[in-house]
Amino acid sequence: MNWIALSTAACLTPFLLAAETPAQVKIHIDAARELRTMRGGIGASFHVIDTELPGRRPPLGSWSGSAWGGNPGPDDESRWRELFRHAEWLGLDWCRVEIQQRTYEPERGKFTWETPEMRTLYRILDWAERRGVDVFLQQMWSNVAWNAYPGMAGDPVKVLRSAPYSLPDWAAGIGELMNHLVRTKGYTCIRWLSIANEPGHNDYSWWQDSNLRSLPIAPGLQAAREELDRRGLRIPIAGPDWVDLPALAPAFIDFDQWIGAYDLHSYNAVFDSMMGAYNLSEAERRMTQWADWAHTRGKPFFLSELGSMAFGWGNRDSGPASYEAGLKNASLVVRGINAGVDGFNRWSFTNRGDLDGQWQLVRTWDPDAGRLLERLQPQANTYYQYAMLSRFTPKNAGVLTTRVDAPFGPGERKLVAAALVGPKGALTVIVVNESDRDADTVIEFEGLPAAVTLSRYAMTRAERDRADVDLRPQRKMEVSRLLPDRIPGMSIVVYSTYELGASDPGWYGPL
Repeated sequence: MNWIALSTAACLTPFLLAAETPAQVKIHIDAARELRTMRGGIGASFHVIDTELPGRRPPLGSWSGSAWGGNPGPDDESRWRELFRHAEWLGLDWCRVEIQQRTYEPERGKFTWETPEMRTLYRILDWAERRGVDVFLQQMWSNVAWNAYPGMAGDPVKVLRSAPYSLPDWAAGIGELMNHLVRTKGYTCIRWLSIANEPGHNDYSWWQDSNLRSLPIAPGLQAAREELDRRGLRIPIAGPDWVDLPALAPAFIDFDQWIGAYDLHSYNAVFDSMMGAYNLSEAERRMTQWADWAHTRGKPFFLSELGSMAFGWGNRDSGPASYEAGLKNASLVVRGINAGVDGFNRWSFTNRGDLDGQWQLVRTWDPDAGRLLERLQPQANTYYQYAMLSRFTPKNAGVLTTRVDAPFGPGERKLVAAALVGPKGALTVIVVNESDRDADTVIEFEGLPAAVTLSRYAMTRAERDRADVDLRPQRKMEVSRLLPDRIPGMSIVVYSTYELGASDPGWYGPL
């Protein structure tokens, strides 16, 4: 008899049973009282930059990340129609749209309003205007030699990363752009403006001097705000656009008077070197701090870029598109809703997928052939997992108080939930089970004025790596107070009064 094997099995038995036995979870939702109303929604990044930007050695592929290439040309009507059908199916209603100053002012004072990149911008803004999508317009960087810091003009990488040498000239260009888009073109969908991508909080920025040292962003925010005010343009500026979800440090915030919204990016969310893992509880704490800070000042707080690097990234790495990464993103969004975040923007809607990882929701690019795909395709995992958040969540949704009692063991990922209300009392509950264990869950609604019919949707491990997931309702449930259900391990489950068929567009709210 193998006593060592028997004793080992005896020691492991409690852990095996714990893994196999569903956790008992209770979710309490106060349906009678809204905590707050979100000032945005859930969307993804569109970019218009088509000019190839300077490359670098692996793993990054490009000094600009992946904010360029992989889009149809501005006159490719059929592919753009297909792309917008995907965006509408996903229900994207709060989208970051990214440009560079070179797009519209390649030379000082010379504006180019009909370049291919500008016509791509109009195409995206026309769609947003028709669909009622709120646009967070982002100038990623200047990338113009005429306003680079001294000594940078002959180096494409340094030009790309240079802060504007003349802030008045730079701000005048932004003012001319916004005047053109808002007054000449008549776009009302542009609700926020960000003047620089990931500036000045660390040395990896696109706001640097001749020695590649990051410069403070406050003077840029001031110059842009004063230029817009001089022109009577009331578009609020968002900032600081820092990465990577830093802890709130009021001593570094010297720009509050120049901005109308706070925004940050989150990719590591947040790496705990002691645990060797990404700590979503710490991310939630930081989001709460920033949201409270912003809301106290009457301003929204956005995650204007989000994704997960926890499972790899760089070049063609599939880590950002893995099932596990999508689950982590879903958990971050649900936690962010409860923490006070007003809008979420996923990096990114389209992406070449061969520059700094496979971040795309929709596959448009064949990296082997170096050209657009003949037929655009949903990205496995990413497309459908994000749909579970975006399809059933209208912008400006009300957030309900939600409490989760989830007795998972130490070190286990846990179950998180958020509840939202939309127009005419529409109700959506999002549940993310980060654990390997199933959870026997009871959702208790307090204060429902009447019984509601909820459709149940799920994305589970059974759909891992599939690009043809059917997200039609699995069943309907009549609920007045208690809703018992089993939530599979590593899954996203949504209960919603929105009954959306497999091909129906996502919910945008009243149009």
